[in-house]
Amino acid sequence: MSYTADAAKGTVDTLAPASKFIELFDENGNEVEESYTDKDDKKVSKWIWKYNEKSEKIEEDYFAETGLQEATTFFKYDTKGKLVESDHEFSPDKTNSNKTLYKYDDRDNDVEEDVYSNGDTLKYKNTYQYDSRGNKIEMDYWHAKEDTIRVKWTFDYNDAGLRVKEDRYSSRGELQIENLLTYENIDNLGNWLLQTRRSQGKNKEYARISSYSITKMKIYYY
Repeated sequence: MSYTADAAKGTVDTLAPASKFIELFDENGNEVEESYTDKDDKKVSKWIWKYNEKSEKIEEDYFAETGLQEATTFFKYDTKGKLVESDHEFSPDKTNSNKTLYKYDDRDNDVEEDVYSNGDTLKYKNTYQYDSRGNKIEMDYWHAKEDTIRVKWTFDYNDAGLRVKEDRYSSRGELQIENLLTYENIDNLGNWLLQTRRSQGKNKEYARISSYSITKMKIYYY
């Protein structure tokens, strides 16, 4: 559950959550459903996932506020179990679709995602960098035609591997947004139960951005 806050005063409205996510898992630990509700406890969206006998995610179905299915994504894997392709179809017009191809480094980290519109034309690509612990430390979004970076994100982590800082940079390398995250109430398995997130605009274009939110997590183990 996420709660809104006043960034200037540092106060939090804890009377009612601003939004709520509910995640359901099967007996193998695979997430099979996630629903998102707003502050009025109205269901806004829902995702349902299907898996094969290897517990590989093979299908994702997205349902909008109306309850109608709006999109489906199908996933394909190689013989080693690495995701190599995903095909995203929008309903009811399935001709409007995207295909994503994945590339990996020698540590099996996902280092590039090439997104094609209608299966043929390269729309854009995302590239990623990792540290020695496997944490994602940089994410770059590229223009397909110019082969230039549109947006860059960098990430910092604490000793427990939890992300504590996110910085967004423009194509010119100018810092635009800084997100700072802190965690409390870590359980015996290392999962956080309370996260605080502060976002601040760092240049003229994003000067109005100033937000503060708290997310509370409830985890049921079985």
